[in-house]
Amino acid sequence: MGPTPLPFTLGVVTQPSHPDDVTRARLIPPVPVAVAPMAGGPSTPELVAAVVGAGGGGFLAGGMRTATQMREQVDALRALLGAEGPDRWGVNLFVPDAVNTAIPDAARTEAARSARTAAVAAYRAGLTADGAAGLPTAADVVPDPDAERADFDALLTAAEEQAWPLVSFTFGLPAADVFARLAAAGIPAGATVTDATEARAALDHGAAFLVVQGHRAGGHRGTSDPAAEPTRAEMPTVLAAVRDVVGTGAASAMPVVAAGGVGTAEDVRALLTAGADAVAAGTAFLLTPEAGTSAAHRAAVAACAAGTRFSADDGRARTALTRAYTGRWARSLATAFMAEHPDAPAAYPEVNVLTKGLRAAAAAAGDLERVHLWAGTEAHRVREAPAADVLASLAP
Repeated sequence: MGPTPLPFTLGVVTQPSHPDDVTRARLIPPVPVAVAPMAGGPSTPELVAAVVGAGGGGFLAGGMRTATQMREQVDALRALLGAEGPDRWGVNLFVPDAVNTAIPDAARTEAARSARTAAVAAYRAGLTADGAAGLPTAADVVPDPDAERADFDALLTAAEEQAWPLVSFTFGLPAADVFARLAAAGIPAGATVTDATEARAALDHGAAFLVVQGHRAGGHRGTSDPAAEPTRAEMPTVLAAVRDVVGTGAASAMPVVAAGGVGTAEDVRALLTAGADAVAAGTAFLLTPEAGTSAAHRAAVAACAAGTRFSADDGRARTALTRAYTGRWARSLATAFMAEHPDAPAAYPEVNVLTKGLRAAAAAAGDLERVHLWAGTEAHRVREAPAADVLASLAP
């Protein structure tokens, strides 16, 4: 017997025919807050369904999932929402290096690839010297570009065949023909950006909307060039610069969703005032029963919220940006592992694969100082509550 569809009190929005209006209707919910995609477990169909059912929006996390797995996730979400349920949701996809147009040509040379492999090997040697055992070799973690392209294409095909309402990209900027392909299928596709330069590139490639991620967000930074140093500018400054690129005014401007540093309704109001059409929050939903947050991750975030661990003297969350776990900048609750490995190479997914077993073993042993604990700067405000209640607490 399938899942019971969620009850809806807000009704189904009849989609207008103009593509820009369709994008806005799907992207900007009655409660202008969406649950952000959180790859690796926290994002579930149940979490997205609960938020959408309560009047918000949301994205499933397609990062590190196969096309088959995403088809199953989408089927599960639609079963929860019901045949006539809202379509204020989408799927977020990682852009692998093989299809990322934002990577400079210099980073694709044989010399650059050799240097990257050597850096990963050196990092592996350091982990081994610190006691890590059974790590894969540096050669074993090098991704296959042909496989990356095939897997990415399979996800796009799933989007077309299942008619996903929205698609967003992070970790890079795919070619313009990818945006055109999805648009031809009636799917508005957007890009994650962290500054105005990335916003301009996304606009030029045909993005239908932007997710502007600030430095206070938990999890991976969405910089298009994986080797780039992410900006530390605050969101009002970033949003103003992005709006200069994409325009202002609901009738003509590209829709913008702001993400990062959202812990209260006041935070949401501030981002809307600064120029966002809607706001995405992830960390705030980590302790909801609908989230697939691991036991170790839940324990760490709960301890931070209680002020017993991972907390600064002023009671705020103690977080930091690191490449130690995955080879790509990400914000986590500050751990000993991060402090011990401040110089991890810019090499995703190699470092991610390299440390996967180490992190899994640490989680199983309850060693939170060796686990990636993705969380934003407002993690101290997270509470255990149903997703609908969390959404209500964020409503502006």
